[in-house]
Amino acid sequence: MDLLPTEEQQQIIDTLRGKLLNAAPVERLRPDRHGQVGNPDSALWPQLAELGFLGLGIAEEHGGIGLTAIEEALVFREFGRALVSFGILGITLGSHLVAGQDSSLLTTILGGEPVGIASPRGPTTSGTKISGPFHLLDAADARHVVVILPEGVGLVERTAFTEVDGRMSMDSNTILQRGTLSRVAPLFWSPAASELMHTRATLLLAAYAVGMAEAALAMAVDYAKVREQFGKPIGSFQAIKHKCADMAIAAEVASCQVAFASIIVAKGERDAVYQTHAAKIVAVDAALKNAAQNIQVHGAFGFTAEADAHIYVKRSHLVDFLAGDLREQRASLIRTTTPPN
Repeated sequence: MDLLPTEEQQQIIDTLRGKLLNAAPVERLRPDRHGQVGNPDSALWPQLAELGFLGLGIAEEHGGIGLTAIEEALVFREFGRALVSFGILGITLGSHLVAGQDSSLLTTILGGEPVGIASPRGPTTSGTKISGPFHLLDAADARHVVVILPEGVGLVERTAFTEVDGRMSMDSNTILQRGTLSRVAPLFWSPAASELMHTRATLLLAAYAVGMAEAALAMAVDYAKVREQFGKPIGSFQAIKHKCADMAIAAEVASCQVAFASIIVAKGERDAVYQTHAAKIVAVDAALKNAAQNIQVHGAFGFTAEADAHIYVKRSHLVDFLAGDLREQRASLIRTTTPPN
């Protein structure tokens, strides 16, 4: 199986990477650029919509580009590299939920309307009605919120949440709120047992984590080339070489696992759920470890706000938390049986 991008897929990657380098450099997330809380990424949505990235995996007859989970995973790697707001996940999942069911709402979402993310913070019930306490991520300005639950993925109105209050997030670039749903019927619902929406969410988060792991590696290598001690670049020291080598291996392994999982999902293979659990485990583990190693390579400077390295650590923990953390993913992997060939 060839895991490398095709020529057409590489063109998609290059186009998006060039766009994000100019419109969404990581430096934009420094507190002195936009304030202490939140991010400026909502301005990106209309721009990405114009380029077709918001409807990449939506069928052409519904107004999308008509590509597969493979291409969606590739672009989410780029979103992870640039630490794009989780609102991009809300828009992507929201558009899939409403495609073929509400053309007006789909057009609005694909045009760049914000869609938040909700993740449970305690016991919940779901199905025809959803109840329970939730964390809301980047949902303050959204009309709709995607709720990610073990039982499935649903879309609800933002006003359906009660007792909403703001909280300080470990990642200050993500707007965090708490809210409660009390027997709210989702506008659209995709059960995990019968459809692949939850699998798609897990895959895209894994791809996002791969992008972060690769970006942390690149940041560490770039710094090791220019930072000098004892008259030599620190990259010439064996201890730094070993750290960077370990980071490169972790990023490559995660990249391969996510690429394989995206192909399995795109083909609709029976082991798609198993492979996406594996992908998120490997990718988030790489993101967490590479983010920590990046700080180590930067030394004392790595702990400061000016280094940008800390941003990857904080965002990695949030990606781990969404759609089930590493412990939950491992438990799900054990419970998931791969159908025989």
